[in-house]
Amino acid sequence: MIKVTHKIMVVGGIPGVGKTSISGHLLRTFNMDIMLSMDYVREFVRGTGMDKEGVLNTSVYDAWQRFGEKTPENILRGYKEQGAILSKGTNAVIERAIKNKESLVFETLYFIPEQLTTLSNDEVISLYIQVSDQEVHKRMLLERDQYTHPGQSGDRLAEHISDYRIMAKDALFACRKAGITVFDNLNYQKTKTEITEFIATRIA
Repeated sequence: MIKVTHKIMVVGGIPGVGKTSISGHLLRTFNMDIMLSMDYVREFVRGTGMDKEGVLNTSVYDAWQRFGEKTPENILRGYKEQGAILSKGTNAVIERAIKNKESLVFETLYFIPEQLTTLSNDEVISLYIQVSDQEVHKRMLLERDQYTHPGQSGDRLAEHISDYRIMAKDALFACRKAGITVFDNLNYQKTKTEITEFIATRIA
């Protein structure tokens, strides 16, 4: 087991691509201090009154409704409007981890490089996970309750797979622009090994 010295890992990806499983693996393999999901940040923000306009009161796949018709453009507008609020919390968490010299694995759907300014910090290792094959991705969504999300059926999420993949397409473009490494998780064991090796070459 490797002990990571003051490193933060940010793992992005839409639901069902394996980011929770991979994040848990990284936590154990590199003996990290903390693992945090954006889901918890979202719940915290919703309960604090910070979201004065109620932007987070709908699921991300329904966030387009604030902008009119359901179009790819409005799906992304809703996604990024929610992300603008949640990324403030993410940046604050990462800044605290850096300040306190803690090792953190943070996994998030809202992987929006232009909003996550802390990704450029030398203490942060970021990566994005996709599943290029939509049928494989759908199967992973439907099976998620057997692995990382017991009691949370993936049926509802699978119904919105096209919406999520619009978000992923935009994130992939942003990752290429920002030079962030992307992993295509068509084979979990292979991807897990590739990501472990990727991290190992970057830790102190």
